[in-house]
Amino acid sequence: MNPRLNKKVVIVTGAADGIGQAIAELFCQEGALVCVADVNEALGVKVAAELVAKGGKAIFVKTDVANIESVQNMVKITVETLGKPNILINNAGIIYQNNSPLNTTQAQWDKSFNVNLDGMWHCCKEVLPFMQAAGEGSIVNIGSVHSFKIVPNHFPYAVTKHAIIGLTKNLAVEFGEHNIRVNALCPGMVETPAAFRWFEESGDPVAARKALGDIHPLRRNAACKEIAYPALFLASDESSFMTGQSMIVDGGRSVVYHL
Repeated sequence: MNPRLNKKVVIVTGAADGIGQAIAELFCQEGALVCVADVNEALGVKVAAELVAKGGKAIFVKTDVANIESVQNMVKITVETLGKPNILINNAGIIYQNNSPLNTTQAQWDKSFNVNLDGMWHCCKEVLPFMQAAGEGSIVNIGSVHSFKIVPNHFPYAVTKHAIIGLTKNLAVEFGEHNIRVNALCPGMVETPAAFRWFEESGDPVAARKALGDIHPLRRNAACKEIAYPALFLASDESSFMTGQSMIVDGGRSVVYHL
């Protein structure tokens, strides 16, 4: 049985840890040639080296998705080293905790949009011509349950994540005739390294982790790998007639009125 992404060239942004790292690992296992794109050079180099050590084909390119020239350089190196991109996973993003609208600075607002929205568009803009020429491609934009629901004190994260859904739908319509699919994957609470740092800062890590898990019908948070598998589905030919859609993977949290 052939790997599901056999020799597909994949770019994963924000792949130095967390969800992005889990996606890069799973995709390598499924035969993809992966560019680990991240602003964190130390972690990114380590992740790429580990993928290669396990028999995968991967490179690391230091990338600031908010900077179009940085993205252009990343795509150029990917093409020269791995080949023309078939799949893009737009995962890089930032979030401000305990941030209310009137306390948000202009710098925080600008950075949120520069990374979370502009960064996705920069990457899409650079890979779409290659996908057009090939007559196929798959783009997966990592949104969030914040794309549909508002969690207080995370402003303007939800604003940017709502915008990602608009970007996803628009690109799906514009590039569908080229057999390019664009979908969004919207996770709920995922136990990333950043989440564990937040648990530690709470003063009672065990209680904080349990409290967040308990608000889900499944009574737990997601592991990073549980988001990687839906990403694999959206990226692969298994979802070949699916575009412009938003897949919510949140342990049932978004369907609960109150818990």
